[in-house]
Amino acid sequence: MKAAVLEDVHKIAIREVDPLSPGPDELLIKTEFTGVCGSDLHAYEGHHPFRKPPVVLGHEIAGTVVQAGEDVIGFQPGARVTVMPLRLCGRCSRCRNGKPQLCEEKTLPGMGRWQGSFAEEFLAPSDSTFLLGDNTSFQKGALAEPLAVAIHSIGRARVGGGSSVLVLGGGTIGILSAVAARLAGAESIVVTDLYEYNLNLAADLSGASAYNAKDPDMVERVERDHGGKFDIIMICGGAPVLVRQALALVNKGGRIVVTGLFPEPVPIELPQITLNELELVGTVVYNHGDFQKAVDWLEAGEIPFEKIISHTFPLDQAQGAMELVAERREDFMKVLLSVS
Repeated sequence: MKAAVLEDVHKIAIREVDPLSPGPDELLIKTEFTGVCGSDLHAYEGHHPFRKPPVVLGHEIAGTVVQAGEDVIGFQPGARVTVMPLRLCGRCSRCRNGKPQLCEEKTLPGMGRWQGSFAEEFLAPSDSTFLLGDNTSFQKGALAEPLAVAIHSIGRARVGGGSSVLVLGGGTIGILSAVAARLAGAESIVVTDLYEYNLNLAADLSGASAYNAKDPDMVERVERDHGGKFDIIMICGGAPVLVRQALALVNKGGRIVVTGLFPEPVPIELPQITLNELELVGTVVYNHGDFQKAVDWLEAGEIPFEKIISHTFPLDQAQGAMELVAERREDFMKVLLSVS
């Protein structure tokens, strides 16, 4: 079986690896499309906490069931699927109480023996696999994972009718969070980012007002144009300046939701949180309900999510795909690998 193996920092090679065989509760999936995620970039650059070379990266996948384990019910060979890439213990209190994202024993692709999706085939637990509808292409199906991240974040933010939402960071998760906020009933949405390409895409998909973060007066302009501060701030990047911007632009009694991962500790003004009764909320990945909603939204076709796909590379050009993401040689948003 062919796979794109991260052999060292900044070095991916196409290699023949051992074929996979499903366990009793697993599905063997032929990979059609798989997305390049920010966490894959962290591994490529040598910064990921557990994805270390040699490793097959990738966890955003859409494909076709090839073989089902003997205990699997509900999936037949040929079924079109996407995967919530979490292996769960199913025993801990978090799993039992509907919070699998907090399972202390969960594993992810590229961790331990679970090989990632930058390969011709991928193994997935059947209870974390979702059928794709007839109106959902494999390309769109590969967006289910990042869309589920955004849906979970908006749920944690408790966005509802009339909410005002500011999204700091207009990458894939930021733009999808803006879309999810719109579908959840937000009345006004603003997105900030460093790149005009990202801002134009955010405005197109979510109807958000867009502001370039390179503007030294951006915070003042956003508050002035918006007519005040925001009920909900979504931090969708990892730059410390975003925390300062969030505290400057959040309403009293508002919520700051942290989706982005910060590589280093960030100082924060706790008196501001206390005196203004602010909520500081963490959010990580998703649960089964979030993932099913993502699959349903992709199938409904109300939003042209495929616009977020900017580049597609064949698997044997995985090195070039990672170089594009790492070096930003040109504007991009979601980069996919076409495997089949």
